[in-house]
Formats: sequence, C-alpha cells, structure tokens
Amino acid sequence: MTNRNTMRLALASVVIALASFASPSYAKDGYLVFSTAAYHFKNQDERNALVPGIGWEFSPTGKVGFHVGTLSDSFGFQATYAGINYGTQRFWNNKARFLVGATVVRKQFHKNTDPEIKIVPFPVLEVKLAKNAVLNLSGSPAVDFADNRTNGVVFFQVKFNLR
Repeated sequence: MTNRNTMRLALASVVIALASFASPSYAKDGYLVFSTAAYHFKNQDERNALVPGIGWEFSPTGKVGFHVGTLSDSFGFQATYAGINYGTQRFWNNKARFLVGATVVRKQFHKNTDPEIKIVPFPVLEVKLAKNAVLNLSGSPAVDFADNRTNGVVFFQVKFNLR
C-alpha cells in the first residue's frame, strides 16, 4: 500500500468517526483509536516500541462491530487493518470488558521482509480510563509452528468516545 493509500485510509477513518455522530448508536459505541505502543517479549531492541496510528472502532456491547485503521508497525512499515469484533458485557464495576474478533492486517511480520496480508485474532481487554476514554490491551502470543515463527507482543491503544 502506498503512502497515498495509507493517508486515504487514515482520512477515511476520521471521516467515518465524524459522520457517525449522525447515528446515536454509532456515536454511543464508536471510538476514535490512537495506536500508541508495543511491548515485544523478545528482541525489543530490534523493534519499535512506539507504533503511532489512527483508526475507528465501532464496538457495541453484545453485538458485532468493526474496526479499521493504520499504524506504523514494529519495523516502521505503515500497516493497515480492518476487521470485525464482538464486545462482551462489562464487568469489574462496569469498568472493563473483552472484545473478540478477527482482523485482516497488512504489515511486515518479520524484519527486512515484504509486507504480508494475514487474518489474525483480535483479543482485547478494554479498561475504562475516564468517562469517554478507554485503554485497549491486545496482542499475540509467540508462535513457533512449522514455518511460522513470531514474537509475542502486547499492543496499547487509547480510544476516545466523541459523543
């Protein structure tokens, strides 16, 4: 994906976010997402800890939603993603919930390689920080199976509900 297409996706995310105010349900369950950081369990010195990005997430509780966005991946490539999600009921005094789903992502999965498109799981613990701000904690385990070897990682995203 070219830088021009990446910018278009980022702009589309912002337009979707702003247009969603026309629908009360989208505004209530929609979030402007800022990708911020990644912690890699191995080879942290070879990967970027800061992974800035922007996106939009619609994640209603008990219903299917979606997410879309772009971010700088662990190797500096401008990655893009889109997928579906399902938000569980809230727990811990209404301050947390889980999101599960799947994401199609185009990124570099290994250092000095071409970007690939893969479908990856979307496991998230969402924790309320303030009335309209939440923290997403997500990631993937290390994989060592057949020809696939990946590093375990935890991603941090800050989301703002703009209603």
